[in-house]
Amino acid sequence: MGLKVLLAAAALTFSNTAFAWGVELSEDKMVAFELPVAPATSLQQLRQDTSIRNLPQGTLAGRLRVPEADRKLPAVVVVHTCHGEKAYEPWLGRLNSWGYATLSFSRCQPPDHSPDDAHYPSLDWKRGALAALGALRHLAQRDDIDATSIAIMGWSRLGMVPLSVLNPEGFYQFFPEKFAAAVALYPFCSFARGPHAGPILVISAAQDDYVDAAVCERMAGETSQDDFPVRSALISNAYHGFDLELFGAVHFASRDEINPDGFAAGGGSLGYDKAGQQTAIALVRAFLQEHVPSQKVE
Repeated sequence: MGLKVLLAAAALTFSNTAFAWGVELSEDKMVAFELPVAPATSLQQLRQDTSIRNLPQGTLAGRLRVPEADRKLPAVVVVHTCHGEKAYEPWLGRLNSWGYATLSFSRCQPPDHSPDDAHYPSLDWKRGALAALGALRHLAQRDDIDATSIAIMGWSRLGMVPLSVLNPEGFYQFFPEKFAAAVALYPFCSFARGPHAGPILVISAAQDDYVDAAVCERMAGETSQDDFPVRSALISNAYHGFDLELFGAVHFASRDEINPDGFAAGGGSLGYDKAGQQTAIALVRAFLQEHVPSQKVE
């Protein structure tokens, strides 16, 4: 199925969401965005050839939702896991009701929900960061979006993407478009120590036995003297996935359930906690309002 047909077919599923969460949306559709190509580094040129070029990275599909407004809107790029958009629909609705446009995507692409680059075991930090930057560029080029007020939000293993795109030693240095802030819920923090080039909020679950929350707490401590120290919050009595109602009561999730894209890690505890969710919602809203403020739509 060609990309245009794919997008048209996917768009049909959103015909009844114009008033999602009581918010009138001027747009709710699937869009295609191109992953940017980073220039060859000096080391690449030294090891190979000064004329070397990095390969095109292709195109991904994502869901664009823009609240009705008479002004340019801030926006959030939402990088969700392969559990499907249904699990993240409440977050999208909240963000839209707070006055943010959203562009959401995952590694598992329509129409058949198959993993992008399936011969790799995961959407790694490199391709994930390029995908996020491609989504950022797509939003920044729109007349109805404030290009200086675009944040990024990710969960679990994909929480490494918000950390990566604000690392000045990573792809941040190669592209003019910049994220204004980042939110990561129960992410893998071990590889993204900083310093970072913008404000970051990390929300971890105290009882998480799938991701080590202590690593995120340590990262926050190690960046405390940076220009942009990582802001860390630890939700007590909460497990991995505590903010997502679709996961249901806390239970041990097999490898296939917790890693629907085939990532090689084993299983772990997974489950919803209402109190923890409400705390996370308040933290995210306050953080976004501080760094990418919006006029509330709801």
